[in-house]
Amino acid sequence: MTESPRIRSLLALLVAVLGACAAAPQPEPQAPAADANAKLALATQAHTDLAAQLAKAPHDILEHCRTRGGDCLISVAERREEMVGKHYLTACREPDSEKQGPCIARELERQGKRAELAAFYETENWCSRKLLECMTAFANDAEQIAIRERSQERRSEVEATPESAAAERFPEFAKERLAFVRSILPPKGQAECAPSAAQDCEKKLIAPSAAFDAELGKAPAAYDPKRALTLHTALKRAEAECTSPELYCLLERLPQYGASPETEKLLNQNLSLLTQQQTIRASANPEAAEQCLSAGVTQHSDRIVSAYQAYAATPGTYALLRLQKAFIAMHQTQLWCLMPLAKRGKR
Repeated sequence: MTESPRIRSLLALLVAVLGACAAAPQPEPQAPAADANAKLALATQAHTDLAAQLAKAPHDILEHCRTRGGDCLISVAERREEMVGKHYLTACREPDSEKQGPCIARELERQGKRAELAAFYETENWCSRKLLECMTAFANDAEQIAIRERSQERRSEVEATPESAAAERFPEFAKERLAFVRSILPPKGQAECAPSAAQDCEKKLIAPSAAFDAELGKAPAAYDPKRALTLHTALKRAEAECTSPELYCLLERLPQYGASPETEKLLNQNLSLLTQQQTIRASANPEAAEQCLSAGVTQHSDRIVSAYQAYAATPGTYALLRLQKAFIAMHQTQLWCLMPLAKRGKR
């Protein structure tokens, strides 16, 4: 799901920038052999061409092949991890697979390891060809095409319902709650909890996504629109749950940095205010709602930043209480602004 535009300037001020671990010393690049240059040139060109073909492919068919015929993706992921460890590519310990591949290529090029880079590209090219073969087979299967056409039509119908529109925002709202909890920990506490990995979330979504797709693809006599909507909502709830491990990790760190029964009450109050805001925003005019959120940030940012700086410098119960109360003031101001939008936003 694409998140709606959201001003996060305040939270950005509070999130610490963590330095990347220093990589192991790298050897001086060696002069590449002629055959290594030739192999790399061929592999690079093929890599570029295959990537362009995949970029043009229908997204739903590509996802079908990645899910059901993409065993090669496991081999590619294992190959990437192997390259990161073998060549000390610390900067490429990236949970996002789309970023990790280019990072590995850049680092191998920087080290002058052109033969290794060619071999790495060849592995990725092999998998890309497998996916393209799967998509070609799909396109030549009349039954699969018929299922795809009715699935697309039904998906559009499901996503056009008010219930679906509200469900689409579940992951966005979960990330907002996560960002708030992260913002009430000092940098050291934040660093103790790694961001949620994209591949972990993808694994959790395989089953609910498959169930939704299966319902959409059923024969006309067997298709149940209400069940499809229920499964779509379940899928979005599962996507929202992807942030849960990181959220629980952050909550477990709070007692080390001044949390007490009193701060716990304030935390719950803040989360309750956020939930009330999100309930209204699920059906309110997005632009009007964003104005309310932005106005609250502008009004209370100085107080919150000041409270956070004091808390980060000397974490403790009093400083955390002050910070939580500053957030409550902002969240309450935003909610008051949003309340008149609730009736207008009804569909």
